[in-house]
Formats: sequence, structure tokens, C-alpha cells
Amino acid sequence: MPDGEPKVYGNHVYLYGSHDLPGTRFPCEGDYQCWSASVDDLSHWRSEGTIYRRLQDPFIRRHQHDLRPFSKYLFAPDVVQVGARWYLYYGVGMSGAGIGVAVADSPTGPFKFLGRVTCPDGTILGHGRPLFTMPLGIPIFHKKGYPYDPAVIYTGGRLFLYFGYGHCYVAELSTTDMRTIIKAPETDRFISPDLIPTKTAWRMQNAPSIRQIGKRFFLTYYAKKGTNNALCYATSQCPFGPFNFRGVLVSLGDGGVFGNQAGTAYQGNTHGGLFCAGGHYYQSYHRQTGGRNPNRQACLVELCRTKDGLFKTAHFTSQVQASGGLPWAQTYMANTACVLVDRHGCCRKHRAPYFALQNNQQVVTNLRTGSQVGFKYLDFTGASKKQRVTVELTNSRAGEIRVLVDDEKQLVGTIKTTSGQQHFVGTTKIPAGRHAVYFEFNGLKRAKLVAFWFGPA
Repeated sequence: MPDGEPKVYGNHVYLYGSHDLPGTRFPCEGDYQCWSASVDDLSHWRSEGTIYRRLQDPFIRRHQHDLRPFSKYLFAPDVVQVGARWYLYYGVGMSGAGIGVAVADSPTGPFKFLGRVTCPDGTILGHGRPLFTMPLGIPIFHKKGYPYDPAVIYTGGRLFLYFGYGHCYVAELSTTDMRTIIKAPETDRFISPDLIPTKTAWRMQNAPSIRQIGKRFFLTYYAKKGTNNALCYATSQCPFGPFNFRGVLVSLGDGGVFGNQAGTAYQGNTHGGLFCAGGHYYQSYHRQTGGRNPNRQACLVELCRTKDGLFKTAHFTSQVQASGGLPWAQTYMANTACVLVDRHGCCRKHRAPYFALQNNQQVVTNLRTGSQVGFKYLDFTGASKKQRVTVELTNSRAGEIRVLVDDEKQLVGTIKTTSGQQHFVGTTKIPAGRHAVYFEFNGLKRAKLVAFWFGPA
């Protein structure tokens, strides 16, 4: 589930997002799904099933046979509770459909189509104006004012809608019909000027998400700096701004942060939102898998607050929690890897390992000689001085796996592999404490990493 927007209602957090289908050519081809977890246990999530179907939208029904893919798919949504009802705001790809609104009596739906966000004169916001046109086969983008990636917040009895591509705007909506733009008394405008500071190295792309913490508004969004992709944020004392840039919340592969020039994971768009559970703050986001199909993964990371109520940049890891590590003596599937690099330490498409589906299970493939797959972090506190490590592969052949730890890539063990087997065992000597663990593959290009686990030697 990409584009995940987390919302806490009662004692559960609900994650709303778009839906990439395995094996499809384009992103967001599926219907809207919802996942939920108890605020007391974010390690167990359950599917709430389909909450809104593509063909419930009248525009999509009319264009379902259109050959242009981005004119008929459900892009990033957001949900807001007003009274005893929940309202779903969404866009239809990069079409000129505007922003759709659906309503339900439960946070898990089913949602029913209500209408579209309209201007005061009754015209649909952005109607008939796609994000790009191709008069000569070359895309010309029309970013300014385009109603992309809606985000909503209900505060002080008022409803605010944020949206934008390359820019970010806010409009107040009537709480009578939940979809008509009204003039805001603070600005005497129907739609605000651009909210996002432009004189920063990280340039806003899209994916606005709005939260209020205390008296401050936190606006997170997807931004780029060179080839690096991250979720950044800005704050304001007012929903209309001005918003001040505050920094990066999480960057894919830690690219462009912590002194890194490039990331150690695949780059591309990302999207997510803030929420608080059990007194801790978390940021949802999605990452790229590097394969041929757009099967983006939902992720979660804990954020640490500063003394002045802001947030520190979180590390891109295999775990949710900001401190400590994952228990060393457990089984970990390959899709928890957070480092995918080639023999030069770079994450480059077609050269670095990437995620792929095998029998409805995500594995890591393209294990070229010298490539590394890393997991951050495992806590070896209380572990035996020597450990037995087992690696599960498919399509294996004669080769070798080197086990390395930490940034220095210290060699702590080797595993020999052969053809015709799936489980390969070696011995490691990893000292107590928290360590990043890397597997370096040699002679195993066609093999696929399924899982690994440590135990006492």
C-alpha cells in the first residue's frame, strides 16, 4: 500500500492509501484498501478489506476503457472525521476529474460517492484540466494550481483542504456539504498562495499531509534534492501559513542526510503522514522495490522530538523503533532489508539487488557478485559468543555468502552454498550490542534470498 495516510480513531490507527497490484504495469490500479492496528501494538496489522472501489466514481466509469492509464486510477487519498461520519477525499490519477469525495458511517467504510470539490460558482475544482498534455508527444506539465494529492484536516469546527503538485495550496471547505470552497476570512481568498518555502535544497514535489500538534500545524510533503527522495516538513501557527521549512523526516536509503550523498535503497516518490500512538510519534511512508512493476511498500518509522517540539531526521532502517534493535534470534524475511547495493556500494537499477514476488512472497533477487543486502539493526545483547546463521535461498548454486557487520563491514563469518539446496548454515562471531548486518553474495546471481535467522552455535 503506497501513499499511506494514518489516522487515529478511538484506540486504533487506520492506514488509508492507494493500491499497487502485483504484476501490473502502472501504479494505483487497485481499489482503495484499509489496514488497522491497535495503538498499543503497531507490530500487528490487519486488512479491513476494500473500502471504496474505482468504478464507484462516475468519472472512472465513463473512462474505464480509456487507453491513458493515469486517467482512470485512484491516487493518494485522505480521510477525515466530522461528527459521526468519515469523509474520503481522493484524486483520479492525473486526469481533469478534480477531487472526489465519498462518505461512510465507519472509518473502514464502505464509502459511497458524494460528489466533487467545487468552486463557489459550482464548477468542479480543476475540472477538465489534466496535470499534463502532450500536443507533440512531449508532456507539458500544468502544475500550478493543479488539485493533486488532497489532504484534509478538521479543526476548530472548520475544514481545510490542502493539495498541489510542485506547489501546495489550502482552501477552506463548507462543513454543510463538505465539498464547496468558501472564502477564508483570514485571507479574503478562496485558495491560498503557494505555502511551501521554495528557497530550500529540498524541493517540494507533491504528497502534502497536514496535522495539528498543540497550536502548531505540521505540513509534511514529498521532496527531492538531486536524485534523493524524502519526506520533509514545514510548520506554521496558522493553517494558511506562512509555513517554515524544518527539515527531513525520513529519506529513502538515507540519501542526502547524515552525510550521505546517495541512498542505499531505490529512489522514487514517497508519501505518508504523522500520527501519535502510546505517547510516541510515527511517520508512515512508502519505499520503492526496484523491480519492473510498481509494487511500492508501506513503511513506518518512529520519530524523536526535539526540546522545541520539532522532529529529528529518522534513519531509514528495517525496524520501526528509533532506538535499540530487532531481537537477534528470530527469523527475518528478505523484504525487511533496508540496504540493496551493488559491488560498488550503489543502488542502481538492473545492477543492485531488488525485491520481486515469488509464490506470493517477496524475495530479493539479482544477487550479483559483490552485491550486498543489509538489515538495520539487530540487537545481539545476550547472544552466545558464537552464533549459527541460516540463510534460505532458492535457485542456489555453488557460491559463497560473506556476513558483515556495521559501517566498517567487518567480516564475521562465511557461508558456502551449493546447487539443489535451500538452507545454508554458517558460524558467526558477532559481539553483544546493536549491529547492522549485511550479506554479501558471490557466484549467486540467479539465486533469490528468502529469509535468514540466527541462533546459538
